[in-house]
Amino acid sequence: MRFVWAWLLYTWGGLHRYFGIQNSMAREFERAVHYFSRAYNVDPTFRAARLHRGILLGRELGRIEEAIADFDALLDEDPTYHLALFNRGMMWMENGRYPQALTDIEAYLTQADPSDENWPDANRIVRLLRDIDQE
Repeated sequence: MRFVWAWLLYTWGGLHRYFGIQNSMAREFERAVHYFSRAYNVDPTFRAARLHRGILLGRELGRIEEAIADFDALLDEDPTYHLALFNRGMMWMENGRYPQALTDIEAYLTQADPSDENWPDANRIVRLLRDIDQE
């Protein structure tokens, strides 16, 4: 029953995120963060809620350090959670921390399946970060 309630909260958060993207409304993003947080609090095993909260915090709200904290917590629970690695790498890159970004994206590539939707982007990002590192 807890998972069902958490899933409903998560879905509601996803709707708020969608409305925020469609209407460029930060208020909707804040509501989405609220619902993703509630979903994770109801069921702490529902890591997709925390993952998507981190993505939303970083991408839409520019709260990079909070996003990284969510990804760090997810990776503390499961160091092989490749989606958290990829997204933390993206936040490191967004914040100009290229060595950390490279480490995370390379780790993602060793753990994720090549059919993962982020795989092609991760390969391009690694090449870009290696070029930056060589300069």
